[in-house]
Amino acid sequence: MTLTQIKPAGLSKPVDLADNEKIRLGTGYDLQIYHSGTESWIKDIGTGSLYLGADRVVLQNAAVDETTAMFSQNGSADLYYDNSKKLETTASGISVSGSVAADGLAIGDSELATFGSSADLVISHGGTDSHITNNTGQLKIAGDAIRITNAAVSETQALF
Repeated sequence: MTLTQIKPAGLSKPVDLADNEKIRLGTGYDLQIYHSGTESWIKDIGTGSLYLGADRVVLQNAAVDETTAMFSQNGSADLYYDNSKKLETTASGISVSGSVAADGLAIGDSELATFGSSADLVISHGGTDSHITNNTGQLKIAGDAIRITNAAVSETQALF
């Protein structure tokens, strides 16, 4: 049966479909919504994109008591872990709550790695020279032994 319209008053009762029965929209059935028996699907199988339009999109778990992601118009895109915001986009980049672990972390020339609420510690590379700048208090380097070598790590320049 093909449903071609819904009356302005809407449906008088729910539409119930069995597993793998699809709601198909569009001339070529480009948008499909269904449950496979184990997973729920919203599929755009056409040539275009799938758009969600809202001032704010919130993704939550099935119990609707834990947020996993939130996207706000003219605002941030936020990712959560166990209902706690961990990554937020900002006007100037990103803000991370907690630690960052990355394999092969690369920061480009003239970009800064800043630490502290007022960029108290800055590590940078300007394409030729590398810099560690401490803007408050003392810069402390601690270890059982501190060795400063040349770039080839073949000659010790200083040992503390």
